[in-house]
Amino acid sequence: MMRTIENTVKYIRSKNAGPFWLTIDAFCNSVEDTENVAAAFEREKEFIAKSYHVKPEDLEIYCLKHIQVAKISLPRVPVEGSRDERDMHGGQQYVSLLDIEC
Repeated sequence: MMRTIENTVKYIRSKNAGPFWLTIDAFCNSVEDTENVAAAFEREKEFIAKSYHVKPEDLEIYCLKHIQVAKISLPRVPVEGSRDERDMHGGQQYVSLLDIEC
């Protein structure tokens, strides 16, 4: 079976980090999984940026081994509360990452 974000992480969530930023946290089962997921995020930076309508250089990717979390922070487009808003709390934004191979 191909390892994807969805079947590698224990839990993944997205949420607002203020009205202008979104954060996506992938909670992993081991340090090795954390490193693999963070590496996959780095490798797929172009795809992720395109999916969220931002520039690749605007993505911030973190590998937090001590808490086994791989994290992405990115500008929120559209901003929270704008007329085009479809997910006020940012809670559904992680879905496009689930099929990334890691």
